[in-house]
Amino acid sequence: MIIVNAKFYIKEDKKFQFLNEIQELISSSKKEAGCIEYSLYESINVQNEFVMIENWESMETIEKHNSNPLLVKFAQNIGDYSLKKPVLHIVEMKED
Repeated sequence: MIIVNAKFYIKEDKKFQFLNEIQELISSSKKEAGCIEYSLYESINVQNEFVMIENWESMETIEKHNSNPLLVKFAQNIGDYSLKKPVLHIVEMKED
C-alpha cells in the first residue's frame, strides 16, 4: 500500500473556493481503481491548514490517478489558493 499525505496552506479568502474544487476531486478519486482512502482534514490548531490523506494499492494506481482531469486542474489552480507550496509525503508500506 502507498500512503500519500499532502499538506495545504490556504489563503483565508480562498478557503471556500479551495474546498469546492477539492470536493469534486475527492469524490472522483474515491471511485478510481486502486483507491483505498482519499480524505481531507482541517487542522484544529492552524487556521486554513489542510491535510489530504490518500491510500492506494500501488504506485501504478497513483500514476493512473495523476492523469485524472480534476487532479490536473487542481494542480494548475493550487497556486491561486495557497499561502505557500504544498508539502507532499509518500510512503510505501510493505506487507509481511
